[in-house]
Amino acid sequence: MTPATRNNDSAVAVADAFDDTGDGPPTAARFAALAACWRQPDDDLQAALAAETGTTVDAQSLRAEYTRLFVGPGPSQSPPYESVYRDGERDADLGPVYGPSTQAVARWYSEYGLQPAASESAPPDHLATELEFAAYLREHEGAETLEQFLTEHPRNWVESFARRVRDADPKPFYRTLLNVTVDTLARADTPP
Repeated sequence: MTPATRNNDSAVAVADAFDDTGDGPPTAARFAALAACWRQPDDDLQAALAAETGTTVDAQSLRAEYTRLFVGPGPSQSPPYESVYRDGERDADLGPVYGPSTQAVARWYSEYGLQPAASESAPPDHLATELEFAAYLREHEGAETLEQFLTEHPRNWVESFARRVRDADPKPFYRTLLNVTVDTLARADTPP
């Protein structure tokens, strides 16, 4: 992709970075890029988006929005962890962090000799980690294995997560990132 001159709009940066929203299956690189965007924003994310799109992205604003949406304080945050959406006592309840779903996804990683990086303090069921693993599966395993993982894990909770995020009225960067992520997970079931 050729860098383009754009205004300082981080939503444009995400849209440009993921402009392959056609009908084909997402690539390993797309899963990996989405994973990077779902981590706590840092200077590396800012630099990567700028390099990909030629757009300046305000990392401080991204960090503030990330904290508001996913960390808190307050009751409206949307934790990006599978167990929170799958392990509640009732469907409407949020479950615990590090619930049974966390252990189930960690078993997938272990089965392939993988584990989250020691530098990552987030639980293994963080959306970014699940997307990183999807990138690994897309690159190294068959489409059936990727489909099984996506069906058992991210697709089982990302819609509930997406509803909560949308209810919090995210700014354009995270609104676009959320839409691209949901779209990517929905169309990942076709072979590369």
